[in-house]
Amino acid sequence: MSSLEQQLARAVSELQVLERALEELQGSVAALRAALSEHERALELLEELKARGSASSILVPIGGGNMIEAEVKSVEEVYVSLGAGVVMRQPIDQAIELMKRRMESLNSALRTREEALASYAQRADELRRLVEALYRRLSEARQASEGGKPASG
Repeated sequence: MSSLEQQLARAVSELQVLERALEELQGSVAALRAALSEHERALELLEELKARGSASSILVPIGGGNMIEAEVKSVEEVYVSLGAGVVMRQPIDQAIELMKRRMESLNSALRTREEALASYAQRADELRRLVEALYRRLSEARQASEGGKPASG
């Protein structure tokens, strides 16, 4: 295998690894955006309920785009997920602060993933250009070694 062929094989291999990493990062970014959106809606609802006080009538999504009307009797405390199926009752102000901290964490993770995504995408573009250039050079070298005949294939 010539040096040109080795360079081409390495560049293609790295490009394939980068493309898989890009797909994973894109999935991670989409999941983080969805989680952030969910937290934003929850925070808005908590703040709205706090502002209204108790005895509020709200629409509660039950899935499939369907909702039911429900009456909130008290907003003094809310049940907050701690993860792993564990929930804890907290005063609404603490729940709001917890939601804000979680959103900061999600935003930070999202920024990190988006920066990596941009960096990987830039490297992938560079590798695509390199692969094209190496392939052209390899094709030209093969044509020259065959005495100027067009390469078959």
